[in-house]
Amino acid sequence: MTGFYTFTPAIFHAAHLTQPSDRGEYEISEAIDLLLQSGRTIDAVELDGWRMDIGYPEDRDTAEERILEEEGELAEEAAE
Repeated sequence: MTGFYTFTPAIFHAAHLTQPSDRGEYEISEAIDLLLQSGRTIDAVELDGWRMDIGYPEDRDTAEERILEEEGELAEEAAE
């Protein structure tokens, strides 16, 4: 699932219990599954606005352009 995650410190213990995947990486989804299996709950909160993956430099550039564009639009609205 895409989105933003916030966790209690329990995620660190759950992550410590996971094993690397076939890709050699620790998967956050496995740690989340362990939390669910231990009786913890997960809540989803819908956020207004937009989100963008900024895992690559060009993605960060695109996000920055979008933010600056929106800031300019807000400044124009405030000036009216």
